[in-house]
Order: sequence, then C-alpha cells, then structure tokens
Amino acid sequence: MSADLGRKTALLLVACLTVMSAATVAPALPRMAEAFSAAPNAELLSKLVLTAPAVAIALCAPFAGALVDRFGRVGILRASLVLYGLTGAAGYVLDDLLAILASRAALGVAVAGTMTSVTALAGDYYAGEARMRYAGLQSLAMSLGAVVCVGAGGFLADVGWRLPFLVYLTGWAVLVPVLLYVEEPPRTAVVPVAHGHGAAFPLGPIAAAYGITFFAVAMFYMIPVQVPFLLRTIAVESGTAAGVVVAAASLAAAGGSAWFPLLRRSSGVLGVYASAFALMAAGYALAGAAGTFAGVLGGAAVAGVGVGLFFPNSNLWVLALAPPALRGQIAGGLTSAIFLAQFLSPILVHPLVAATSLARAFTIAATLMTLAAAGLALLRLHKPTLPA
Repeated sequence: MSADLGRKTALLLVACLTVMSAATVAPALPRMAEAFSAAPNAELLSKLVLTAPAVAIALCAPFAGALVDRFGRVGILRASLVLYGLTGAAGYVLDDLLAILASRAALGVAVAGTMTSVTALAGDYYAGEARMRYAGLQSLAMSLGAVVCVGAGGFLADVGWRLPFLVYLTGWAVLVPVLLYVEEPPRTAVVPVAHGHGAAFPLGPIAAAYGITFFAVAMFYMIPVQVPFLLRTIAVESGTAAGVVVAAASLAAAGGSAWFPLLRRSSGVLGVYASAFALMAAGYALAGAAGTFAGVLGGAAVAGVGVGLFFPNSNLWVLALAPPALRGQIAGGLTSAIFLAQFLSPILVHPLVAATSLARAFTIAATLMTLAAAGLALLRLHKPTLPA
C-alpha cells in the first residue's frame, strides 16, 4: 500500500469511529434497561447511554481543537484512539448504570480528540479538488460505517446486551494504520487560512441555522433512541430488527445527500429545509401509525432521506455566511448544536412518551415537523433570495 493510500485509509477509518460512538449500542438499549430495571429511571438512563458522548463532544471539541493547534495533530489523535478503545469497551465490564454513563462521557472526550485532529489533518494534507474528493469519500465511508456498526450491534445485542461495547476496541485496531501512515505535517505544508476583517456578522441567519439544525437532529435521534422501544410495543423484540431500522435510515440519508445538490440549486436553503422536514414528518407519521415492522422500517427510510438533506444544507449555509476570520468558530458552533441536540433528544421526548405513548410521540413529532416545513416554505416565498 502506498503512503498516500495508507494515510487516506487511516483517516477514513478514524472518521468512521465518530459514527460508531453512538450507533453501535442503540439496538442493546431495551435489554440494558431490563438488566438495570431495579435502578431508578432505568429506561431514561439507558437511553442517555446512547447520547452521553454527544454532550461531552460538544463541550470538549473547542478545547481539543486548541490542544491540536498547540501540540500537534498526530499525538492528540493517537492518545484519543487509545482512550476511545478503553472507554468505549468499558460498558462490557461495568456493573453500574451510572458508571456506564460516565464511561460514555469519557468516550465523548476521546471522540472530540479524534474529530478535531482528523479534520485538521485532512485540511493539512489536502487542498482544492483533492480535499473535495476526500470529503466525498469520508461521507460515503461514514454512511457505510453506520450501516455496518448498527448491523453488528444488533446481531451482538441479540446474543448479549454487553457485547456491542466490545466493538469499540476497533479504535485500537485503527491505531495501527495511524501509527504506520499518519505523520505530523510540517507547518509549512498546512494550507493557509484566509482572514477577513470588517465583514458584518450575520447573527440572525447563523442563529437560524443553528436552531433549525438543533431541532432537526433532536427529532432525528428519535430513530436510534426510541425505535428499539417502539418495536417492542408491536412485539418485535429482536435487536437485529432494531439495527436494520437504524441502518435503513442511515442508507436513506446517503441517498438524501446525493439528491441534495440538485434540490439546493432549484429550491435554495429554505426550500431544502422545508423538503427535509416534510420527508421526516411523513416518515414519522408512518412509523407512529403503522403498528407493523414494515411500517416502522419504511417510515425510518423516508425520514432518513430528509435527514440526508439537513447536514450538507446547514454546513454550506453556515460556511457561506461566516466571515473568513470566524469560519472555524462558527462551524464549531454548528457542531455543538448537533451534538447537544443528540444528547438532549431523549430528555425532550421523554415527557411526550410518558404522557402518551411511543407511537403517539412519533405522531406528535410528525405534526411539529409538518408545521416547520409549512413555515419554512412560506418564508421561502417571502424571501426567495435568502443569503447563501
């Protein structure tokens, strides 16, 4: 294997670990809740096991970025991979739900380190067309990685709910190509960043992008967090079945991302958001009303297409709005919005589930997203030339 191919492969494998940080254990949540049923709020806490890394990532990523800039990328990446395997696999041996939650938060610290270092390395190593090609490969790798990880997690969860935690030991396996092929780039090789001065700060549009993305991610995370429990209400208790539903949503999201450029050119920023919310609403309405595995699977797939439209739309809009001197900080704010929404999703949805039912919660979410789609479509009619 050539040095360039080895380096690219190593970076892509690290990027896939980000998806694994949450998706792998999703199918095991119901059995974990049963195992700790004597603990107070066991069902809610077990759902937070899925999203606990997200809040740690949101809080720690800015500090990880500062360390990467100060001490170098590769050292932080290697240390983060060691921590990733250690904290990720800890759930296999820990016998206390709160201890598992703590280990998941520590996993988020590790992911913050891998994310910031691999992103910086990609910027250092690639520029122009090469960077665009790498970004496409990374998106594809992460989508396929989500499918593989969720499928493996579902299969292992059917054997024992602790087994999916062992998948995180792949972080140590990924460390091998990182040690072999990823070297600290010399400072002279780092692609320079343009600095702008005097540009007006578009606070309103950026805040809108953050808010829309936060709401979308909080709604989307009902699929990995709530679907395993929803399936049990219709007598589908297989972890593999739950993994198939989450994997279907991930595959459909890849299709949505492929459709995004065409839709963005024809509909603009707000049109893409309106279409995405409409698709998610339709999918959630189907999942909530179907009462069958096929209905939940189809609903998750329809919603997944909408999810695939959100992330590139928000990323491109925020980067286009951001003054060059503040681009990194503003993109970091979007990352924080995404991961905080992942963490808060089960907390925000839990009152709906407690007051009604899981199926009804999906129906209410569908109603909220329908209203969001209608509002954004109307706003597009009044502001067809929205910036970027």
